[in-house]
Amino acid sequence: MNRLAPEKARAIAAEYINNGFEKVKTLLTIGYSESYSKHVGLKLFDNETVKAEIARIQTKLQVKCEITRETQLNCLTDTYDLAKVQKNPSAMVSAVREQNEMLGYHRELAPNEEKERKRLARMDLETKRMAEIKADKRLSQVAEGDKVIESVLEGDSGVVRATDGI
Repeated sequence: MNRLAPEKARAIAAEYINNGFEKVKTLLTIGYSESYSKHVGLKLFDNETVKAEIARIQTKLQVKCEITRETQLNCLTDTYDLAKVQKNPSAMVSAVREQNEMLGYHRELAPNEEKERKRLARMDLETKRMAEIKADKRLSQVAEGDKVIESVLEGDSGVVRATDGI
């Protein structure tokens, strides 16, 4: 299985990509039997030569069919202009939404002064609550410390008491 003729690897890789990355369908198209394709043949895709050929074809396709953010934005701008000429507001809105999504201006992420004020107010409330919790915790620790001191002072453990003239 390690050695596979380069022509065979190219054929497998090309069919694999043409068949939508379906391994069994690829092997059936090339001419392997159904039982071989479903069981043993799948190991062909683990072959380094086949993997390298698939990667080479994919890279070549990416370069050939390169779609950039700029070309997509230009297409959406053209779509918006066409929708405007046709007086189709829903298509115009769709084009703008797609552009906004591509540019990262999602509704929930878009700058919104009111949302920002609410977020800051929530944060202030949370900060205030955290301060109250910390203060309560300190008070409880002080109270616990007082109880410890009292128990030591009241105990007969030989510890010097505060009333003993310290």
